[in-house]
Amino acid sequence: MSGRHPRNPNRGFSLVELMVALVISLILLGGVIKIYESSKQAYRAQDNQARLQENGRFAMYFLAKDIRMAGYMGCNRISQVTPNIIAKTPPMTPLFSAETVIGGYDGGTWPASFPAKPAKLVAGTDAILVRHASAASVSVAKSMTDVKPTNPPMAEIQISSNPSNYQAGDLLFITDCSSADIFRATSVSKGSGGITVAHTLATNSQNTLSKAYNTDAQVMAFEYSLYYIRTTATPGVDALYRVTANSTPEELVDGVRNMQFLYGVDTDGNGSADEYRTASEVDAMPVGWPAVVSVRVSLLLVSQGKFLTQTRQELRFNGALYKAPDNRLYAAFGDTVTLRNRIR
Repeated sequence: MSGRHPRNPNRGFSLVELMVALVISLILLGGVIKIYESSKQAYRAQDNQARLQENGRFAMYFLAKDIRMAGYMGCNRISQVTPNIIAKTPPMTPLFSAETVIGGYDGGTWPASFPAKPAKLVAGTDAILVRHASAASVSVAKSMTDVKPTNPPMAEIQISSNPSNYQAGDLLFITDCSSADIFRATSVSKGSGGITVAHTLATNSQNTLSKAYNTDAQVMAFEYSLYYIRTTATPGVDALYRVTANSTPEELVDGVRNMQFLYGVDTDGNGSADEYRTASEVDAMPVGWPAVVSVRVSLLLVSQGKFLTQTRQELRFNGALYKAPDNRLYAAFGDTVTLRNRIR
């Protein structure tokens, strides 16, 4: 019997079939890559947007917290009691007064009542300085006349504890609601009778306070905070910085492109803002800084990531239209903060 070949023998794919399959595979792969890239871009945008919102909230929190405290000095107010200041080498002059518990800079000459001008300050951005006593206080444990009745009678203060870790060289407040003094601690020592804070001529212009305080007095740290925008190593991404009485410049929040302040001025003495002015305008007003009762804060933040938008954003910032210079994400934040210690 002779062998017979099947009618449809098995054959391999033709070149045309292979090329068609390859093209289809490439189309499918391209679609997968496109979906992946779109998902990745969406994730990048969402991640940067979340960080942007978080940074904005943190920046506003830091600023609002300090601005509210401006002028705080315990149970009395700067409008009622003028502190007796004996501390040597204060970081600024005057150290603490109704005119200086809050101050602003919006370009031009750096204010003489501010600490030294920080390096790398971004041109065109504002700076703000607030001064106050710390919210944390400690009670005087013994009348000053009993601590060291001689040599001289008021050169030492005994406190009940030291939770804020006062150290030699610190600027401190002491107040009993009718009087207040600001001095620089010469030494802080712990003994059997408690913790003694000395204020001698080594760090003060005199070694006596305005009075011998009793156990109804409180001791607090003197604090100031200077907020400003500084350039960073990342081009296009500046940061909010702060200088305090006990620290070198510290970065608080990155991605802060601009910061502007308007100051609410009480022109009729009723305790509420009648108009909002720039720092330079407040400087020129007869009522000046003692009449400032609130601060309007405007922040412009920018994302770290680039190429996050197809078109450049346009948004409202500080009462005007802001056009983004690139394809990063931008967001504007604003709030009006009341100076609690100026409210009647």
